[in-house]
Amino acid sequence: MKIFFLIYDASFDEEVVEILSGCCNTGFTRWSKVLGKGERSDPKMDDSIWPGYNCAVMASVPSLIETVFTEALQNLYKKMDSKGMKVFSWPIERVI
Repeated sequence: MKIFFLIYDASFDEEVVEILSGCCNTGFTRWSKVLGKGERSDPKMDDSIWPGYNCAVMASVPSLIETVFTEALQNLYKKMDSKGMKVFSWPIERVI
């Protein structure tokens, strides 16, 4: 099992939640208004100088569906054009 951490443009929130609901069928945590700056992107501070914001999701994904999940995210990333998305993962072990 891996934990995935996604940061993506808020305009694609519906599509990301659809992917999570459709192929993962596991729980996830979503932050709806994430501010910050990427390595190669303009800041998103939701103000008049730096408009816009991101969303973030953390989801545990069982090994059996990991490939399906990552393929769905890659397909969405291709559709995003210049909008951004970053996805990070690492192995997890349930403690409690």
